[in-house]
Amino acid sequence: MGRKKTEDTKQYTLDISENYFQNLEEIVDYIAFEKHQPLNAIKIGNGINKTMNKIIENPLIYSECENLPTKSKIYREATYKTWLIVFKVKNYHITILGVLSGKRKSSSFKKIR
Repeated sequence: MGRKKTEDTKQYTLDISENYFQNLEEIVDYIAFEKHQPLNAIKIGNGINKTMNKIIENPLIYSECENLPTKSKIYREATYKTWLIVFKVKNYHITILGVLSGKRKSSSFKKIR
């Protein structure tokens, strides 16, 4: 009797760049060894990974990356605390490009394209 909700059955595919893993390792190592907070480093690393895993569920809910503007708005960013996970969405394919501190200069973002 009621209207049926039509759902988009297309699934997103995910690709994680080597740059993401390198950025994550640098962040965790810095917190653990430079700041001498190994337990906090584990929490931050896990939080960033959980946020990254949520991206595949609905990548378009995240805002466009202000530091990488395009007409098609393919570059987006997810936030975990002060870190930004930058990713690209194109044709139902998500590419996780990297994770950067939100305090970094915009020139850092251009390097991860």
